[in-house]
Amino acid sequence: MGSGGWSCAESPNQANCGDNDLEHLVDVQAFSKLGQWGIDIAVESFFAGSIMSVDPIECSTHEYVFSLSLDGSVNVIQNIQSNGGTVRYLAMDEPIRQWYPEYYYIYTGQTDPRPCLVDSLGGLADEVAAYIRQMQQWYPSIPIGHIELYPEVGVDQFKEWIFALEARGVSLPFLHIDVNGPRVDQYIQLGLDIDVVADLTELKLFLEAHGVALGIIFTDIYWGSQIWEEEEYVDSTYYGRTMDWLNFVNDANLEYNHSIFQSWVFPVYTTGYGPNEIPINLPEDDPTIYSHTRLINEALSIPVGVVTKPSSDSPTTGVLHQNYPNPFNPTATITYDVPKSSEVSLKVYDMLGREIQTIVSNFQESGTYSVVFEARDLPSGVYFYELQVGESLVASKKMLLVK
Repeated sequence: MGSGGWSCAESPNQANCGDNDLEHLVDVQAFSKLGQWGIDIAVESFFAGSIMSVDPIECSTHEYVFSLSLDGSVNVIQNIQSNGGTVRYLAMDEPIRQWYPEYYYIYTGQTDPRPCLVDSLGGLADEVAAYIRQMQQWYPSIPIGHIELYPEVGVDQFKEWIFALEARGVSLPFLHIDVNGPRVDQYIQLGLDIDVVADLTELKLFLEAHGVALGIIFTDIYWGSQIWEEEEYVDSTYYGRTMDWLNFVNDANLEYNHSIFQSWVFPVYTTGYGPNEIPINLPEDDPTIYSHTRLINEALSIPVGVVTKPSSDSPTTGVLHQNYPNPFNPTATITYDVPKSSEVSLKVYDMLGREIQTIVSNFQESGTYSVVFEARDLPSGVYFYELQVGESLVASKKMLLVK
């Protein structure tokens, strides 16, 4: 959910008003259902926002912009909570992107941008820190982090920003990086020297030392492609490019703490004015339809660089291997290693954490074992299988059933 003073209810003819607005979500009881399913809700706050130049309101008075930022965040949180949901995370969308010259160089050709309301990076940090402190006072249980563009904001600049916030007594719980491969290629063509793997590796180590979780946003945001390829840009285009970015990150063995799947392709760029975004939300189990839910399910089935608990796949407690094949239909072979004679448990769960089947539950000697999971009666989707050896949880892995 987004916040920040704009809504489809206020401007129903906006080109970017799609299916996922408040009215539609309330109509289908989305927030209360998410709560019942144990799925957390995150809010994206525009900090009115990315404080700077696109909208005239961003260059009005300091008091108005600051109030708009707070009011937008509070409004969307209250909307969710009054309709049966619980907000677990608040992400500030790009509060610093336009402070740095790369942003203007890429999008406008200018090289010395400055925000309207502040005259220094410290001034901007003052504003953001004040916003975070006020929101934490009102909602102390909601962690407040950032979404930022890369490479418009570089690694050194991320470090500078984290230090500036810490100097004001504010520590971010997470930083989510909005980037993908095709966009980086565009920036390289514009003359920027970029090494994605080296930069994100360095950033991960820095953030880890400061207690900040790193998240990578998986999406297709090749700037302008939705306009240039209006006739060809369809659900499958978005799906393919997003998966390309995911595979690039995983092939490079980049480590991160959070994975985010997000689309903001407006229908005006594709099908014309109307309610449907790219990609379509559902169905999730039709291999001929490139829906966003299918994308998430299949992406989560790929072995990824998400940092897990230190005990995972520890050779002292056992090893759980990725099922084969993956995706599978209707059977999958699961292999695991038992280091010493122990009680062994291997169970399968659905996305909601409900136990589907206990495959193994007995005493086993040390060795390597393979078992077959039968899923003929289960619907397509992501499932988890979990191995416990003795008193130790070895690992939990994802597998994808596609019928």
